[in-house]
Amino acid sequence: MAKSKITRVKYFTDEKKALINPENQKKYDKYLNSNIIKNRDVKDTTYKVYQNYMSHFLVYLAENWNNIDLYCEDFMENAVDIMEGYISFCQDVLKNNKKAINTKLSTVSSFYLWSLKRKYIDRHPFDKQLDRMKGANEEKIINSYYLDEDQMNLITEALKEESKKYDIQDRLIWGIMLDSANRVGAISNLTLSSLDLDNMLFEDIREKRGYRVEVVYEEDTKELIEQWLEQRKEMDNLKVDSLFITRYQGVYRPMTKSTIQERVKKIGEILGLEDFHAHCIRKTKLNDVYRSTGDLALAASLGNHKSVETTRSAYIKPQSKSEIREKIAQLRKQKKKVEE
Repeated sequence: MAKSKITRVKYFTDEKKALINPENQKKYDKYLNSNIIKNRDVKDTTYKVYQNYMSHFLVYLAENWNNIDLYCEDFMENAVDIMEGYISFCQDVLKNNKKAINTKLSTVSSFYLWSLKRKYIDRHPFDKQLDRMKGANEEKIINSYYLDEDQMNLITEALKEESKKYDIQDRLIWGIMLDSANRVGAISNLTLSSLDLDNMLFEDIREKRGYRVEVVYEEDTKELIEQWLEQRKEMDNLKVDSLFITRYQGVYRPMTKSTIQERVKKIGEILGLEDFHAHCIRKTKLNDVYRSTGDLALAASLGNHKSVETTRSAYIKPQSKSEIREKIAQLRKQKKKVEE
């Protein structure tokens, strides 16, 4: 599977955003506020992304379609041409990958579905008339690493060594992420007030799209958490509720998700991996659970997946032909022993 190189284009400057039709912006802001009321937990995460993507579309309308009104008949009649032109713009100018383009199309479509429901329009302008980008799920943008047992042990042992490069928070990030298989968003939201040491978990942690989940950990990680709590008493007297903290201008603050990602990337350097990222740890854990137990449903449950097919298709390392051959040989040996 080929890896696609990410190309970042700085296009949407403040000057370009100033071109947006104010009436179009008002229409979208009304839609956005309506959704935030229903799900305030993702106001500053998911909806921020959608808001940003919609501004891309509105700038495109300003520059290419004379700031056409989102509800006008001219838009309704030309919607397919407008959207296909926007796809080309995302591909050729912004260098977006297929998955990003599909998300941008969904952003615009969701606005029109809401508008139809509110009876601001009498039809969705491009519903079922526009094909999504094919092969978005097969297009790889970043490497995914499935670590084996030796590699996991190597990282664990390397983090224990006295070093200026890694500290106890690095050990905790690695330990909790590997034990729990939770997304980095959940890890960044861990707090002392949600910690249940006796049952070895964090309760009611906000994760993807505002879902509330538990974050579990093992005995070794529990001991590390206890060490960290003792150190915290001397550092900030537990005034900061976040489990992971950073110090800036003499003040302790919650560690951001991006900082955690940077620490994970640095952990990957132990194995010589320069593009190691948090999702690799999640994939490693779920794949390891499945390979060691043979229970796909168990891996899906740990990963908070609603469907085992999501786990199978995106989190289980495909077997090579040589691995398949070896398993077939083992099954034949077992069958032969039974027959004897």
